[in-house]
Amino acid sequence: MTVDDSVRRKFAVRFGPSAVAWLDALPALVESLCAQWKLSVERAVAEGGTSRVYRCRREDGSRAFLKLTPDREVAAAELVALRAWRRSPHMVDVLADDLDAGALLLPAIDPGTMVEDEPDLIPFELLRSLREDVDVPATGLAHLSERVRFMAELTTRRAPELESLTGRGIELAYGGTQGLVHGDLHARNVLRGRHGLVAIDPRPTVGDVTFDLVDWALAPAVGSVAELERRISRITAALSDVDGERLLAWCSALAVVIAATLPPGAQRDFLIGLTDR
Repeated sequence: MTVDDSVRRKFAVRFGPSAVAWLDALPALVESLCAQWKLSVERAVAEGGTSRVYRCRREDGSRAFLKLTPDREVAAAELVALRAWRRSPHMVDVLADDLDAGALLLPAIDPGTMVEDEPDLIPFELLRSLREDVDVPATGLAHLSERVRFMAELTTRRAPELESLTGRGIELAYGGTQGLVHGDLHARNVLRGRHGLVAIDPRPTVGDVTFDLVDWALAPAVGSVAELERRISRITAALSDVDGERLLAWCSALAVVIAATLPPGAQRDFLIGLTDR
């Protein structure tokens, strides 16, 4: 069970040097959890810079995903959010947890394909459910302003030349409708399930729920203000409680975060220009 150097670099950037030792100890941790939960590992799944995920087979033959992170607070926050959204059919469930190990066991979503192949899609039913079918936790989660601040710091690390454009969403986080925010609700974190679309992998906070609409308004295919405004109009028509001006302000504030991940080109230039609106 080897870990690629690219994964090691991502984890070192996100968590610091201690993450390397955690990755070295990961095979033994996975083996222990498989014994505890009676799992057999099928393969590692490509994942971002905060967790390692393994597709597993349970004792009853069903598939599940073992998700591990070196930051126990990340796992604990995700567990709080999954429990808060347990009434929603559009959020993944949790089968078991071991927070001391930074581990969650999640059911497989069938067929589990991502919706990123539908660039025009806006998942209104899912978005509505995550806003309504939720019991917002009173404790256990940070405020959205802290995530926006972290995103600004990460953006500066990725693209130091954009530092002056970061952090503009901190004040927005305190306004609007305050509720449970998924925090990473883009097309790669929405999967097709047997009974509809299902969101996965929250980075939850409490704050302005408008935040979760940004990736659907500012989709990768959007390359002009006119296109952005058309998508915002679609969203406000379907979700009557959404403030279109506030959503546009969030798009302007977070455009630099997306721009920092892109190579030079027209899309990056558009996003940087959007920060002036």
